[in-house]
Amino acid sequence: MSQFLYRHILDASKKNPDHPAVIDGDTCLSYRELLENIEHFASALNRLNLQPNSKIGILCVNQKEYLVAYIAALTIGLPAIPMNCMLAPETLGYIAKDAGIDVILLDSVFLKPETAPFFKTFPHKILVGDGDIESLGTGAFRFDTFLEQAGSNPADFQMHQRAEGIPDTILYTSGTTALPKGVMLNETQFESNADQVIGQLDFKASDRVIVALPLFHSFGNMMAWVVLKAGGTLILVRQFAPKTLLAKVSECKATILPLAPTLYSFMVELYGRGGWDVSSLRFCISGGAALPTSLLDRVKQVMGVSVLEGYGLTETSPVIAVNTPADGSIPGSVGPILPNLQIKITDDTGKPVAQGGVGEIQVKGETVMKGYWNHPKETAETIDPDGWLKTGDLGHQDEKGRLYISAGRKKDLIIRAGENISPLAIENTLLNHPGLLEVAVVGVADERAGERVKACVVKKPDAEISESEIKAFCREHLSAFMVPDRICFYEELPKNAAGKIVKSQLREDGK
Repeated sequence: MSQFLYRHILDASKKNPDHPAVIDGDTCLSYRELLENIEHFASALNRLNLQPNSKIGILCVNQKEYLVAYIAALTIGLPAIPMNCMLAPETLGYIAKDAGIDVILLDSVFLKPETAPFFKTFPHKILVGDGDIESLGTGAFRFDTFLEQAGSNPADFQMHQRAEGIPDTILYTSGTTALPKGVMLNETQFESNADQVIGQLDFKASDRVIVALPLFHSFGNMMAWVVLKAGGTLILVRQFAPKTLLAKVSECKATILPLAPTLYSFMVELYGRGGWDVSSLRFCISGGAALPTSLLDRVKQVMGVSVLEGYGLTETSPVIAVNTPADGSIPGSVGPILPNLQIKITDDTGKPVAQGGVGEIQVKGETVMKGYWNHPKETAETIDPDGWLKTGDLGHQDEKGRLYISAGRKKDLIIRAGENISPLAIENTLLNHPGLLEVAVVGVADERAGERVKACVVKKPDAEISESEIKAFCREHLSAFMVPDRICFYEELPKNAAGKIVKSQLREDGK
């Protein structure tokens, strides 16, 4: 119960109380106002009938109330469970039961006649917005009313006495192929990771950072932590729409923009039509999936800003490696490893490969998760007795120790007629085609070859291109065994809340 984030905000409110901390639409909270909100929420939590196993679930979009509740919970040691608002109701129900959530903060947008009975089951409900609070039954407060429960001295809050073995927060995986698993993490790990990221990227109090990445996602969570630790300004955006992002950069004079790679494709296309000023940007950050070199180059050429690629996992708090502004973007590399982590590249037997060889990336260090909540078997399969976490990603290091994600996810590797085929290599090639906007390559089952290669593509607006033309392009630029068997055209590719393409849906869509 270290109160790191609370203390950073407390310090900032003393040094520069009127400096903008959070911009949410038309609302701007200074560091003094953010601190007051956090202390009121923390003190109000003390007045609930909390038990040693109590936890707060947060089901909100990117909004100031999310941050207030999340930081207040950490401040008093009440475990916080950010909830993915894009999950199906039955999956949210599973998470609530699995984690043992008994306090929930929810935005009115998620309160509907069909969902009200589910939310009503929580002993304590805090509603953001103008939804029908009567449908939540007893124990329900509106957010502003809840803050008023703090009493006359809100800064005099008490620490929550929680049961042993419960972490500060549980971040659930996306659950695209199975039920979500809860990743157990502590505030000390976020603080350590944020410290390293600030050191690598040189965040400053003068930075104004757009966070359209969901706060419930590990990438969005870390960006918020980094900005507030550095004393900067967090600009919350509730949707990934490229037009909205470009408008926010122009309007707020944003200096840093972190996004998933797929979003940059759409932004570059839109920016090229003119009308936006992005000259305030110092750099962009890409994470969550591999960033094709061709896309990195296009952003630099068209928008005049560098994209620094990084790499991480929810299970590592999350950042493992990131390029630095000093060295710039290294094509294909996700940058040097953070100083407080170790990595090794291993073959299928777990033995380290020779320097420069491709293998599974394994990570060890203080930011590696404690394990999966209620899943000891999966924890043991993921973290060995010596503390090495298997990432499931295939990569290599160069002679300077920079990390490369060489072949994508180990589970995504396609084996066609005995040949190992990297989807990532095909994707990077296809994205060099001038008529393609988005690409994802997956393996689909085939009785004769084991798997066939399916390339899922989105054409640029007004582009005229056929399957045969794309295959001809592949034959020109790829080895024969890597040429896709099928080219399938899509209006858009399915993505999760963080903007990452969901390949499992593309394997199973029947195209």
